[in-house]
Amino acid sequence: MISLLFALFTVVSAVTWDAPTPYDPVWLASVQMYPPAPAVNETRFWGFGWVYESDVEFRLFTRRNPYDFQVLKTNDSASLRESNFDFSKKVKVLTHGWLNNGHGPMPESIKEAYLNVSDLNIIVVDWGVAANVNYVLASYNVASVGRLLTQFLNFLIGEGVSMDDVHLIGHSLGAHVVGIAGAYVKKGPIDTITGLDPALPLFTLGNKDARLDKHDARHVEVIHTCGGYLGFASPLGHIDFYPNGGTRQPGCGFDYRGLCAHNRAHMFFAESITSAVPFTAVRCTSYDELYYTGSCRGTGETLIMGGFDIHYGKDGIYYLRTNAEKPYALGAGDPT
Repeated sequence: MISLLFALFTVVSAVTWDAPTPYDPVWLASVQMYPPAPAVNETRFWGFGWVYESDVEFRLFTRRNPYDFQVLKTNDSASLRESNFDFSKKVKVLTHGWLNNGHGPMPESIKEAYLNVSDLNIIVVDWGVAANVNYVLASYNVASVGRLLTQFLNFLIGEGVSMDDVHLIGHSLGAHVVGIAGAYVKKGPIDTITGLDPALPLFTLGNKDARLDKHDARHVEVIHTCGGYLGFASPLGHIDFYPNGGTRQPGCGFDYRGLCAHNRAHMFFAESITSAVPFTAVRCTSYDELYYTGSCRGTGETLIMGGFDIHYGKDGIYYLRTNAEKPYALGAGDPT
């Protein structure tokens, strides 16, 4: 067993290229040569110390400190009690993806949008040290970061925070981080998880323990924008939204590297929180309808993608169109 783990470690350590320069089908094929990302309960990549507790920082923002974060530390009651954390208010946890950090556009835009609408506890999970490595290593780090987030959430529970008041939001690899945390947290389930174009490379439908899954929270919503390439195309949540079909996005041009479409997920979500114009989606009869036609004639039932409210009990596949440029929302007209 030790020799096997050493061999796997040697293979991963031999990766020297640094994406996203070759972030294209050739890059994607090269990534798929490596073993899939492990789940928390798997041991084949554990014990090498790739992600330390000090590599992940939990940053609190509220209306009292919308720009200057306060660091909360797991099992440190003083850091929580002396901060601006308000136990009477909801908690939004934002987790970025690969080659990003806590100051990136995803957490910054969503944090700003939420605080413009309501006084909340916004916690940004900065795992930039573990995310700013080549994609193979970053994907393997997801399980460790998810475990650290689980420990932090368990600490909040011990301090009196109810998981009924917690909403986890993750983009790309960050979507799997929050999925793992939701699956393993004590005294759950987490109320809501929103996955923003959950990362596909090195994650599989079969290994639910390593990725976001609809069983990771009481309610899971997913927005797919680069499905089948950088993000999952298959439904992962109770509600799955597919803007413009969920694979390519208008205004992104050729988008050879897929980054434009991939990032539209968090851009759409941030806009939806404050926009007076809704992202109106139509419910598809099935995923097959969307898969084979790229759109949906629909059942006649509509739902707003994103926004401040959570859409409990509206399970299904939803399709919508957007503008090619900001503002992206088209409103309450015909979404097809």
